[in-house]
Amino acid sequence: MSDPTPKRRIPFWLTLSIMANLLLLGLVVGSVLRSPHHRLGPDGMAPQRPPILGEASHGDRMMVRRIMMEAFQSADMEVADRRAVRATLGEALQIDPYDPEAVRRAFASLRMSDEAVHTAIHESLVDRLGELSVEQRTALAEMLSREPGDGPRRKHRQFDPDDDDDDADGPRDRD
Repeated sequence: MSDPTPKRRIPFWLTLSIMANLLLLGLVVGSVLRSPHHRLGPDGMAPQRPPILGEASHGDRMMVRRIMMEAFQSADMEVADRRAVRATLGEALQIDPYDPEAVRRAFASLRMSDEAVHTAIHESLVDRLGELSVEQRTALAEMLSREPGDGPRRKHRQFDPDDDDDDADGPRDRD
């Protein structure tokens, strides 16, 4: 006579282990795909950005990119100072009762630190842009004459004063 209970071909613990491993694999792959560094190219720059200098050769773009990156890196000390000033602004905003003079002073300090960052970057650029050809400088001048966000990939979303970021519940009916 045969045993009335059917035997499982795959043990329960093995099924559970496989499911746990698949879940872990999904979490790891998902975190890698969501990482901001996942989309970076070999030189550390995001390939989705519109190319600097549009129609310029790859070598020209790389040279300008390198000069720009070095200029930004030359302002590391000023950027660190600006971070400290931003922290001071955050502290001023949290004072209870609210002190508008402390916030005003913090914003003034932030403007000065922004100016210091820009000055350091610009001075570095002034020193290095002489290495570029006239064509490269002309293309760079065209790029720098536009506001950030202008161009073919400009975001179409404009500021909506009625938008209160309450979209977690889905779209709302507007009157």
